[in-house]
Amino acid sequence: MSEILAPCGGMESLIAAVNSGADAVYLGEEHFSARRNAENFNENTLKEAVKLCHYSGVKVYVTLNTLIFDKEMSELAKAIEACARAEIDAFIIQDLGVVRLVKDMVPEVPVHASTQMTVNSLYGAIAAEKLGFSRVVLGRELSFEQIKYITQNCNIETEIFVHGALCVCVSGQCYMSSVLGGRSGNRGLCAQPCRLDFTYGDRHNILSLKDISLIKHLKELENIGVNSFKIEGRMKRPEYVAGAVDACRKALANKEFDIDTLGKVFSRSGFTDGYYTDSFKNMQGIRTKEDVVSAPRALNAMKQIYHRHFVRHIVDINAEILKGKSVKLTAKSGTVNAEITGDIPEIAVNKPMTTDYVKSQLSKLGGTVYRAGDVNVTLDEGLIISASGLNELRRRLIAHLSENMLIKNSHNYRINPYREFTSDIRKNPRMAYRCEVSNQQQLKEALSEDDYEFIYAPYDLLSENTPDKFRIIALPPVFLADCENEVKKKLLWLKESGYTHIGSYTVGHTLLIKELGLIPHGTIRQNITNSISASEHIKTGLQDISLSPELLMQDAIDIAKKTPAKCGIIAYGRLPLMLTRRCPINDGKPCGKNKRKDCKGFIKDRQGNNIPVICGINTVEILNPDVLVLSDRQRDINSFDFVILKFTYEKNTGEILRMYKNDIKSEGKLTRGLYYRGVQ
Repeated sequence: MSEILAPCGGMESLIAAVNSGADAVYLGEEHFSARRNAENFNENTLKEAVKLCHYSGVKVYVTLNTLIFDKEMSELAKAIEACARAEIDAFIIQDLGVVRLVKDMVPEVPVHASTQMTVNSLYGAIAAEKLGFSRVVLGRELSFEQIKYITQNCNIETEIFVHGALCVCVSGQCYMSSVLGGRSGNRGLCAQPCRLDFTYGDRHNILSLKDISLIKHLKELENIGVNSFKIEGRMKRPEYVAGAVDACRKALANKEFDIDTLGKVFSRSGFTDGYYTDSFKNMQGIRTKEDVVSAPRALNAMKQIYHRHFVRHIVDINAEILKGKSVKLTAKSGTVNAEITGDIPEIAVNKPMTTDYVKSQLSKLGGTVYRAGDVNVTLDEGLIISASGLNELRRRLIAHLSENMLIKNSHNYRINPYREFTSDIRKNPRMAYRCEVSNQQQLKEALSEDDYEFIYAPYDLLSENTPDKFRIIALPPVFLADCENEVKKKLLWLKESGYTHIGSYTVGHTLLIKELGLIPHGTIRQNITNSISASEHIKTGLQDISLSPELLMQDAIDIAKKTPAKCGIIAYGRLPLMLTRRCPINDGKPCGKNKRKDCKGFIKDRQGNNIPVICGINTVEILNPDVLVLSDRQRDINSFDFVILKFTYEKNTGEILRMYKNDIKSEGKLTRGLYYRGVQ
């Protein structure tokens, strides 16, 4: 049976998850969790939580799934060591630098690839396996057929979200909260700006989606081999956790479950499976007044689910009660055994006990996680043990069995000391300009400028007749799930046509590009925020890397100095806020599934500001309305091997280039991005 994986924001939610039947829980360490506003667990409460779970045979996964800065590495190492000493069962991680640190310090702990790694294709899953992950959490924006294809064609375990909040953004590709408010979703502090009232025409709340629920689909997902069903909700109440776990367990047992009450506990205008069915229908939703009012009564109903232990183990018991000998009891549950001895039984004065009576007393396992299986009793005639005596023997036997269950599920990891990442490299780069274009006119203009070292261009803009192919970095779609084979064919065609350089957005892209004998170049979407991550991405085969726009300028400069390969940043253009499969202009329908669709436009925020939207192949990019300009910060940008000028609506790419080359500050409204204010 597939694993039911429950969210735990604190100890009460953990108890609710275990008592309602979860097979595993995931929870956050207090500093480096993608839900930093949850209660989370410190070193002491984590040990307590793991022990409680391991007594029952429940696994504990810790989320170290935030992006890490260099200055945080020593604190991260302490967190890793604390988790290893607590004997957790796995880490959930998105940052390759964190993976490297875990592998160096505690190589025996399994690591799971977070959904924030943007794994939405077979190549992504295979790449995760090659990087040492034992499981990959697939993006929530996948259809059943896409999940099936990935799961049945890779050797790594797959995990999917089956219930809870649904991001409109492609997993791992949202910068809206950080760019607009300085609170990074990639670092666990998403302010959920997408839930605000963005509009297009007379349509409201066009970015806010209903919660996902795939509970009714669990059997078909189990049949295709999905290993783990994940419930979202570390910020939710224990009753929510219990209700969702209970519904999942009933669905897997082909029993009726109460989706209506679950919706009243928490939903946003109900639930959706629009991505899963590949229909994209009826997906928008907000938290309404009716949703809020219906919650209290539903919460009370859910409390009944977890007020007692969930029975999860069958135990066989043998008892030997013989004249003149100490009572001997043994228990066996799976591979776990226990044995105890008691006093010598007394000779009965009146009515001696019977075999059926002893069996009945030893089978009373209420209040534990065990259910009696075969109970065998060898009993000499004429003996008596008081009811309280038998109860005490049974209690001792089950306690000893539970202790052995804990031992079985403990790990005693070998922990290596933290070694600080050092580099002898201190580059003195000669900065080069690169640009990224979005249409044919910009491509033509950029190619006429000799000072651009490379030109990033969507690969559907390229032809056999495009000049200077050696200067072009072709950009495939970010989302590969529904076009991976087509992308592979297109890249082979590009190779045959003389192109050699390809942009990489994820580890899956890098693997595919390398396999085809082409040269992968990193992009900002790989979310590199520390020196170890930079080094690890280069090891995957990247020719160069582009650092995350969520870095402070000085931190980015320090990483560039330590990185052997070329290292750059975005220095001009509209920063991405969000990448989504749903087009807010096209009423949520997917745009340009096989070919780029030219439906540029604007959505509006609550203040009436125009937010640019550009449709690409199978995704839509929502951009910051203010243009990032660093043309007058030459001292800073000269610290990099290259800077990228990103063009969306601009008509004269040469003018912008000359503005940078001549240290001229742009007129009008501009932004410095996050380079000088940072993110939380």
